[in-house]
Order: sequence, then C-alpha cells, then structure tokens
Amino acid sequence: MYRQWSYLMLFFCLALAACTGQKDDVPATAEATSTIQVAIATDDFVAGTPRIPFFLYDGSQRVSTAQTVTLTAFDLSQDPPEPGWTGTATGYNDYEVPYWVAYPAVPKACFWGLAAAITLADGKIAQAQFTIEVKEESQSPVVGDMALPSENRTLATEPDISKLSSGNEPNPAFYQVTVKEALDSERPSVIVFSTPAFCQTAICAPVLNSVETVYESLGDEVNFIHLEIYKQFNPELILADEMTEWNLTSEPWTYVLDNTGRVAARLGGPVSALELTAVLEPLLP
Repeated sequence: MYRQWSYLMLFFCLALAACTGQKDDVPATAEATSTIQVAIATDDFVAGTPRIPFFLYDGSQRVSTAQTVTLTAFDLSQDPPEPGWTGTATGYNDYEVPYWVAYPAVPKACFWGLAAAITLADGKIAQAQFTIEVKEESQSPVVGDMALPSENRTLATEPDISKLSSGNEPNPAFYQVTVKEALDSERPSVIVFSTPAFCQTAICAPVLNSVETVYESLGDEVNFIHLEIYKQFNPELILADEMTEWNLTSEPWTYVLDNTGRVAARLGGPVSALELTAVLEPLLP
C-alpha cells in the first residue's frame, strides 16, 4: 500500500464536501460550461497559502494553450458556500507537461472548492471546478520549519550510483553530500524526493530534469541533493529511510532550503526550471 501512495499523483478531483457535510457543487463563476477539467498534481495542503499545482485536460487531451486561469476559492463548510480569495494562477510551459500553480488564501482546515475561469487560445472562457482538502498541519516539514538532518547515502558511502538512483544517467553531483552536511554549509539547498524509473506518470519524472537544468546554471552556489524514493530496487522495492523520516506519503517533492537550513519552499508535484529558479533567486548571495 505504501508503494501505491509513493506513486500518488492526484489526477482526480475529490468529491465536493464540507467539513460537516456534502455539498452538491462549487458555485459557478460564469454561465458557460465546458469539457475542461482540472487535475490536481500533488497532495498535503496546509491552511494558509498552499501551493496548488494543476494540469488542464479536455477529455484525455492535455490543454497546453490556455492563456490565463483565474480561480475563486469557496469555503465549503458554509451553507451556502462563501466565496473568498480570487486570484490568477501562473503557467509554466518549460516542463514536459505544461502546468499551472496558484497560491490561494485558504485560512482554515476544511474542504475548499475552487472555480476556474480559463481563457483559451481562441479567447473563449471555459469553466472548471475542483476541490482540495486543506489540513491544519502536515506531518512533513513545511515552509518555515528546519529541515531534517538526514544522513542519506552518498557516493562516499555507496560508490555504486545505480543503488542511489533509479535514473538511466544519474548526475554524480546530486549524490555528494548528506542533508545534514548541506545544513551546515551555509548555502541554499535543493532536495528532491523522486524516483525517475518507477514514477508511473509522465508528470513526475521530469522534475529531476528541471533540477539538472538549474544545477547547470547555478553550480556550486547551491547544494543539490536527489533522494531516491526506494533504497532497494531488486528483487523488490523497499522504501527509503528518508521517506519515513520526512513523513512523505507521495512523490515527487522538492524542498528548497535557505542558507540556515530552514524550508523556504515546499514544492509538490511538477517543478519547472523557471519556477525553481524563481524560488531560488531570493536566497542566493
């Protein structure tokens, strides 16, 4: 069952529900309806302004030409649901599958409905709705927490790189230091929890490619660490100790730490090179 969770990429919308009962629908923001659907790309949302990455689909086809996405959040614990935050999502096309990211203000733990107004390439406005479950707190580190000082395997302790990564051509630079050593380095760090070979969708494996691109531009200014989801691949998959230590039940997750080792960003699901660079720039000397 843990293996199933480690593969989790939430390509479905939760049934609309309030904390105290079912809701039939998210209030519409426009009269028009469409076949556009929103696919949430991660889980574990905490009250505040969580990062919500998502994809757009028209049936089974990915929508990569949307021009804008405006979201309105509805508190589904209210009857009728109360509209709250409204804002725009940011699109990232420099990823294998284009995706969008929003940071809605959802101040309390509950189910929240999000109504999306999507401007398509032809100028028409499509409408879609989805729901997220927002929790009071997470069991894994969140923004502002100190990162856990994991003593993960490196090439110094395990010279066979094929045991450190399931990727075809792992970058040795990502297996040089432990997280504990990175915390003492007084440099920002990027820590990626992912499994290149055993990711079951096309949207999670490219995260490591994004990190590779950013590494090529920043080099030694930042610690880059890849933590494989599994510590053993054959004859069976065995979950890595770091997944348990960090209390992660899905993947991929990309953590960005400042030079003190505190979590500056917690990025679940897809992460493009542009998005990661934008997060890192304020942390550089």
